[in-house]
Amino acid sequence: MTTDIVISDMPTNSKFAHIGAQWAFDDWKETDPNDDIQWYLNIYSESAVDPLSLPISLAAIAGNDELVGVACVVDDDALPDAQEPGPWVAAVFVNPEYRGREVGKQLVTEAVRRARELGHSDVYLYTRNVAHWYETFGWERVRETHVHHKPITIMVNRA
Repeated sequence: MTTDIVISDMPTNSKFAHIGAQWAFDDWKETDPNDDIQWYLNIYSESAVDPLSLPISLAAIAGNDELVGVACVVDDDALPDAQEPGPWVAAVFVNPEYRGREVGKQLVTEAVRRARELGHSDVYLYTRNVAHWYETFGWERVRETHVHHKPITIMVNRA
């Protein structure tokens, strides 16, 4: 049940930004060994500057004022040899205690909605191992590839 979860812009001047950045870094560091926590903090800060442009940073916050998930939309997800124009849903992470409650779906759906508000009809992402989950709510596989020797699936959500 997700009635107590609110999806909002990432509060950049709070502990949430640091928690979210650590989660995203820990989850994606194997796919992008050049990544660091500061990259995520920079995205969160940049998203607060102009709400009518990319990047977008989202937080899923539980009723008890607990951060339970994060997601971003960026122009370029730094995917080597990407042919897709973007924008990209990136750095999606849900606290394991909240998985299975549609928090991730809410975050990704809001990320796509926000990208479309900015005029982007197609939105992309890549995933290591949950392409089937994204397909359950409208994402399509574009291609399979590797990034830093790790297999990934590139997906699109079309308007």
